[in-house]
Parts: sequence; C-alpha cells; structure tokens
Amino acid sequence: MPRYNLFVDRLLHDPDLLHRLLPAQPGHFASIQSIRDASDDDLVGAPSPAEPAALVLVRAALFYAHDAIDEAHRLAQDGKDDAASYLHGMIHRREGDFDNARYWFRRTGALGFFADLHRVVARLSPDMAKQTTWDPYLFTGLCEQDKFGDDSHRAELLAMQRCEFDAFLQSVWHKARGE
Repeated sequence: MPRYNLFVDRLLHDPDLLHRLLPAQPGHFASIQSIRDASDDDLVGAPSPAEPAALVLVRAALFYAHDAIDEAHRLAQDGKDDAASYLHGMIHRREGDFDNARYWFRRTGALGFFADLHRVVARLSPDMAKQTTWDPYLFTGLCEQDKFGDDSHRAELLAMQRCEFDAFLQSVWHKARGE
C-alpha cells in the first residue's frame, strides 16, 4: 500500500536517499529530472492542490532528499510560511551553513510535527531524548560537530535526518492535499 502515491513512493525508495549530511553534488539525474517534470497530480494526486504553497514545498523537499540542494533552496526561499522557513533551515544545515540554518529555525518556531518527530528520534539519540521536544538547534549543532571532525554520531545523525525529512514531507504533503 502506498504511503503517499506511487510517484512519490518510488522517489523515496532510492537507497541513496539522505545518506549524506553535507552532499557535495546532486543525486541521480533521472530522479531529479522526474521531480522537475512532475505535475501536481504526480506529486500529490490532485490536479488542483488545496494548498499550492504546500505543493511547492513537497517538490522542494523531494529535491532536498535527492541532494539537489540548489533547486530545493530556490523553491523554499520563496515560501512565506513557517514550513517554508523550516525547510530553508534544513537546506542551510545540509549546505554546512549552520548559522544561517539557525536563523531560519528561529523564524519558524515550533511546527505541528515536532512532538511526533521527537518521540521517534528520542529512541535514536540520547542527546535528543534529554529534550522535551524536537530541537533543530541541537541537531544542527551535532551536524556542525560532525562536519568539523567528530563523526562519532554520524549514523545517529543520518537516521535523525531521515526522520526529520519524513515528518516534514508528511506534513506538507497532507497540507497540499487539504487533509
């Protein structure tokens, strides 16, 4: 049974998805091209999405997951809501621009999926388990430490990155569909 729809589920099945904290280059060209070419119906199963701004974030999130960071950035920076700001922060973190990531997270505040995300990542990370909710600043700081040589948490960080992406995509995908 599809989690999203067949098109999005196929894109999320890529075994290389989100396997780098700081991608140096985009992922598979064919996947990125299919995201570029995707119709609204391909992305959310509706020719006229209920929330067009959320649809843009679905596309941006798929670019993000496939390491097409520049394309994700172009789409996210035009968004005006908290979800767009949050994705903007995620993108800057993966670019290694940690101060800018923190700036965008400050503009966001807490999002509806943070509590559920925290429940999942608290099982993966002793540091995150000490927090009362999802903490993008803590996660960003750990990614920054990894970039500068402390790779002792790499597997944990990659797992949290995937959980964060999944929670974000689920949130904006359902919003785009009006659910």
